[in-house]
Amino acid sequence: MSWNADRAKTRIREHLKTVPAVDSNIALDSAQAQTTVRKSGLIGRLPIRQAFLVEGVHLYGQLLDFDGLVAEGGSETEGSHRRLLRFLNMHYRVWDAVVDNDDGDRVDYHGARLHAVITSPAGDAAAQITRAVALAGKLSEAAERLGQAHGFPSRIRFGIDHGRCLAMTTGRSHEKDTLFLGRPANHAAKLAAAEDEAGIFLTETAQQRARPGAVRKSAGRTVLDETYIRDAVGSFAFDSLERRVDEVAQDAVEPIFRFKRPELPLASVKFADLSPANSVRMGMASIFADIDGFTDFVDQAIEGGAVEITKAVRTVHVIREELNSVLNDDFGGKRVRFVGDCIQGCVAEGERTDDGPGSVRQAVICANGMRSSFDLCLDAVDSDAAIGLAIGVEYGPTPMTRLGYRGDDSVRCAASRATINAERTQQSIEGSGIRLGVVAQQVADAAVRRIIATGRLMSFDTASDLLGASQSPAVQIMRSEPAARSHAARSKR
Repeated sequence: MSWNADRAKTRIREHLKTVPAVDSNIALDSAQAQTTVRKSGLIGRLPIRQAFLVEGVHLYGQLLDFDGLVAEGGSETEGSHRRLLRFLNMHYRVWDAVVDNDDGDRVDYHGARLHAVITSPAGDAAAQITRAVALAGKLSEAAERLGQAHGFPSRIRFGIDHGRCLAMTTGRSHEKDTLFLGRPANHAAKLAAAEDEAGIFLTETAQQRARPGAVRKSAGRTVLDETYIRDAVGSFAFDSLERRVDEVAQDAVEPIFRFKRPELPLASVKFADLSPANSVRMGMASIFADIDGFTDFVDQAIEGGAVEITKAVRTVHVIREELNSVLNDDFGGKRVRFVGDCIQGCVAEGERTDDGPGSVRQAVICANGMRSSFDLCLDAVDSDAAIGLAIGVEYGPTPMTRLGYRGDDSVRCAASRATINAERTQQSIEGSGIRLGVVAQQVADAAVRRIIATGRLMSFDTASDLLGASQSPAVQIMRSEPAARSHAARSKR
């Protein structure tokens, strides 16, 4: 199957029927929203198909040594991927303790990145920031202890911001995602990923809302005061986290990762069936698609009130679900997870052996199919938002599995150099467009390299025509009307 405009329009009409509800009172009253969220349980278990406006701290933790574990001797092997997954599994088990009690609310993992939200005590930004700093300090101590116990590097860089975000949950069981959309989540993530220096860092907004004396000047920049960090860490027990660290540090039985080649298409792989002992691994094209300009769009909607918030929720829901449908239904790819307004996924070709050129070609056609569906989505929701689509593609051997503790809270994961570089390639795009990573450029066939050289996303029809894809309109016409071929022999009269 491939992309088709009529089928996409039909799907988009169905996506419009499942737009999350936004209660006008909740949208306009963040204090009431927090009460509702608390009554519904942990933020990570928000009701499906309901959007909330939540005010609090966004804490991102970035494992700085993740990249160095991807390969051994310069090559990605089953051995290096086993070590990488053991490393992530160890940290995920500890970070999951944040969910278990009232220490904080885990939202999401994405490779080497943790995203947590702290909303208590309600209405006190300075106290929420202190709690987040304390949690970051405890997680740093935990990483250092676990690194010594299991022989892993342990450096973490934390980014913290404060403010209001839109929160919404979709999916079920092992394929459920809770998203936080808006400036504080975006800025905290960028701060965590900005440099290779470990520590705890606040955005300018968080610095302004932190307690007096929390920050000071050092060598021309604003840093957290060491006494403030030490006092914050000492003020909270984080009992469940401490118990989990003891358990993981003393646990000599580590999971054994076994890989098998998945049956294609990748879409048929179910995360519910995956575990360390039943993981999949093969050469895949990793896709990371981001809605450019969406953070500003959401922030303006939050400022605009309930009507604008409802429009923003409708827009992101329809786009997100349709991008997922293009990846999974049209091109047989597998979504790993939604990350904010982004989608991370993989496509693969080659039943018995890896087909690198075929996988990259499929990813490029898929990306242009996403572009065509993106435009149809904006038409369907009648949006004039200044947003675009930026997509990074990289290729390489990639394992896919579930990590952390078993059950619905286990973490879906695809981690490799290709997944890392697909996201970085996307982040290097100004505005909208498509770009291949270094390996994907080397692997791609000449036709794909020519189309990528333009740097822009095309309509699906244009891209598939230029690539001579079997599903392109031009190829279909020539099949049905051979005389339309430019080299067709003239009919004899």
